[in-house]
Amino acid sequence: MGTAERKEREREQKKELILDAAETLILQKGLDQLNMDEVAEQAEVSKGSLYLYFNNKTDLVLGICNKASKMLSEQISSVLTQDITGLEMVYKMGENYLNFVRSHPEYFRSMRFFDNLIDAEQLGESEYPSMCQNNMDTAFTSMVRAIQIGMQDGSINNSYNAKELAVMLWSTSHGMVNLAFLHQNSPHFELLEKNSIDVNSLFQEYLRLIGCGIATNAESIDDFKSKIETDSR
Repeated sequence: MGTAERKEREREQKKELILDAAETLILQKGLDQLNMDEVAEQAEVSKGSLYLYFNNKTDLVLGICNKASKMLSEQISSVLTQDITGLEMVYKMGENYLNFVRSHPEYFRSMRFFDNLIDAEQLGESEYPSMCQNNMDTAFTSMVRAIQIGMQDGSINNSYNAKELAVMLWSTSHGMVNLAFLHQNSPHFELLEKNSIDVNSLFQEYLRLIGCGIATNAESIDDFKSKIETDSR
């Protein structure tokens, strides 16, 4: 390995170390309480060294968002390699999304942060917004492909426009996942508790509703219901 490659590898390792430190602090104190001094201390690097890798707190959180959105995109895209119907792929992608958020709340916080950035000046010269968007575009493309596969194998009604249907599924599943996140991470959010609603059951019913709505015929619906009932046991 040449000197340039070794230095680049060391740089990526240091960057990963800093991101890990920031993730730990977000879990401990929350995203709002994250500050660069504590990240440098947690990562055991100087503050000057920290700023060589990340311009500011926004840049750092967007770095976490890039890592998170890439991981989620890979998990969603991996469903396309499974030997299942397109309808089942759509279900699996939704399930992967929910499980990702529940397993990595700190990652979802960074993705929510990215979604809520409305001031372009906050982004500065950060390289991460475009990287985050590319990851999300890849995940969306995988959803479109799953729908197209379903239309080809007969499990999904082909009267829909695949991209329009993907947008509807993506936006509504994002809402459901956000609900699950609030239920798990926001003490003041009591909607589900007050109505005696279990989040797992709620998400299963949502997926069943979506599956039955886009399935081709009664036989496909019955197969899909059976699949969900089996997975929920």
